[in-house]
Amino acid sequence: MILKIKKVVGVLVACACAWAIAGEMPFPQIENGKVKLVLADSPYLLEQGAVFSANDTLEIEPGVTVLMGEYAKLMFRGAVKIIGSDSAPIVFRSADSTKSWNGLHFVSANRPFEIKNLVIENAFRNTVFRSKGILENVKLVNNYYGLWIDEAPEVYLARCEFVRNRFALSIRAGQVVSADTKISNNVYGLYLEPGGKFEGDRSLIKNNLEADVRNESEELAAKGKRVNRNIWHRIETAF
Repeated sequence: MILKIKKVVGVLVACACAWAIAGEMPFPQIENGKVKLVLADSPYLLEQGAVFSANDTLEIEPGVTVLMGEYAKLMFRGAVKIIGSDSAPIVFRSADSTKSWNGLHFVSANRPFEIKNLVIENAFRNTVFRSKGILENVKLVNNYYGLWIDEAPEVYLARCEFVRNRFALSIRAGQVVSADTKISNNVYGLYLEPGGKFEGDRSLIKNNLEADVRNESEELAAKGKRVNRNIWHRIETAF
């Protein structure tokens, strides 16, 4: 009797695992310049990378979750609009919580991005490069680099939250305007590289383990050293 019960339990577990795998919808290929993710098919699984050109569009319904494989990344070269809702945010997180993925990358030049009600978890690095736009009510959790701003003319952060990241917000040769954005319980809070500018309430940057705010230019100037652009941020120089 006990043996039969064990066999039945084993079958049920196997079926449950198969159902879980089958329940993950593969991330669609870009066809005719469009991809649409609907809540009814969520969660989606992206195992590799997807690059959206300046002419491609990605539409995501509120509440959709995208599970990211270890080598997955999303790169946007055009205008971007990802809009969740307060009650049903869009979520990007790793399929395996013990591993990171390669993050979201905005490389849209003069085409703006608009991101609202989004959660990003477990990524290695999320970047904004030579792009401008707004992130509103975006939560970045347990990433290595929460958000890395590089040569971005202007990025707005409104009601965002950075928590449990290794390096929460890093800015180099760009400007960030922040409103009601909390940066706490990370290892490093705000890191300003040469040319990086941050405008916002710094009292909301607090309770970070190693430092709340670090300004590389000021620190090196105080020590009488020249600024070297090859700092520890450049663990990965290309993506």
